[in-house]
Parts: sequence; C-alpha cells; structure tokens
Amino acid sequence: MDQEQKDTEQESPTGFNGHRDMSLDEIAALQPGLAILMPMVGTRWWNVYYAAKESNWQLATFQVREAISLMKKGVQTRPRYAEAIADYVEKDLAPVLAALGENDFESFEKAFNAATDRANEYHEEFKKGYLVWKLPDHPNPQVDYRPRD
Repeated sequence: MDQEQKDTEQESPTGFNGHRDMSLDEIAALQPGLAILMPMVGTRWWNVYYAAKESNWQLATFQVREAISLMKKGVQTRPRYAEAIADYVEKDLAPVLAALGENDFESFEKAFNAATDRANEYHEEFKKGYLVWKLPDHPNPQVDYRPRD
C-alpha cells in the first residue's frame, strides 16, 4: 500500500459511551427525532398555559423558550421540518411570548389557542393529522405554578 492510500484510509473517529466505542454513524442514529421530542414539547406547552393562568410569567416564558429549543433540536435530525418550525416560532410563538412579556392573560390565551390550532394544522400538512394536541383540563400535578417573586 502506498502512502497516498494510507493517507486516504484514515480511521474514522469514534466516541466511548462508558461501555464501548461507537462510530459517528452509531452516535448519530441515537439522536432523537421529533417523535421523541414532541411529547416533551407538549408537556412544556401544557405548563405554559397553567403557569400563565397563575400569573407566573417567568415560568411560562421559560417553558415556551424550552419548547422552542426542543423543536430546534428536532430540526437537526429532521431537516425537512426546518422551514415550518422556523415559521411557527416566528409567526405563532412570537405573539405568545409578546403577551407573556406584557403579563396579559387575555392576549396570551388568544395567542396560545391560535398557536395550538396552527400546530395541529401543521400535523395535517405533514400527513400526520392523527396527531392532535389538546390542552389537558387540569394543571400538570408535577409542577408548582405559583410565582416565586
């Protein structure tokens, strides 16, 4: 084997997970897609509503931002949704964040409902109309929504 062949046949990098070496392809395959991330987004969205209802604007805003972060992670593994998610954040979640910033529950609730409806429309557009998110009729029992300030 000549030097040129040796130079082009470099060993691919690996990562050690504490138990074994893994190739980059194996590590990439473990990254979550939207099927894993969206239930977490749904829980954040649930928390947004009940935090705002309790006038915990800080928590509600935090939950929206965390939901956005999760959706952006999903774009890394499912880039075909990148444009739709960017539009959703810009057009549908921006009014939610604006209402939260103004501590205005009435405006928030309208924006929240519109964003929820739009999310379900996206499910239809992407041929996943069987996925319909709805606000639970009770707060998440794992969260204390009372403001801390």
